[in-house]
Amino acid sequence: MTGGTIRCRPARRLALALLVLAGAARAPVAQAQTVEDGSDVGLGKAETRTVLDLVAERFKALDPKVTALRRSQSGWICGSVNVKNREGLYLGERGFVVDPATRFFGRVPDGPELLSPRAKGFAEMEQIRQAYFGHCLD
Repeated sequence: MTGGTIRCRPARRLALALLVLAGAARAPVAQAQTVEDGSDVGLGKAETRTVLDLVAERFKALDPKVTALRRSQSGWICGSVNVKNREGLYLGERGFVVDPATRFFGRVPDGPELLSPRAKGFAEMEQIRQAYFGHCLD
């Protein structure tokens, strides 16, 4: 060691590089998000991908699990999504609605989110709730 630098022989450097590459090859590969319960069978691949992309845009960091996909009579797509909280626990499924034509996505707000009409984002949450009730509840 000279001047605070560690010197390695070329063969040792190569072995170290191969070891690093081997570890990277064994690292888990990110799985493509899928529909957990197979309910996407009734939708086409393109529409399923649209739904999964919209869910990922909003919830990717929260490890979303999508279930109960179905097409409404109006052509919108309804489903459920479950996401993790800060402690890594799933919160429970909540409905969502997607308009494939406009790529609109909205997850049904939780009851407390709708308590005050003066709260920030209340009008948007109410629109999502109305869209879900209008398109997804039979």
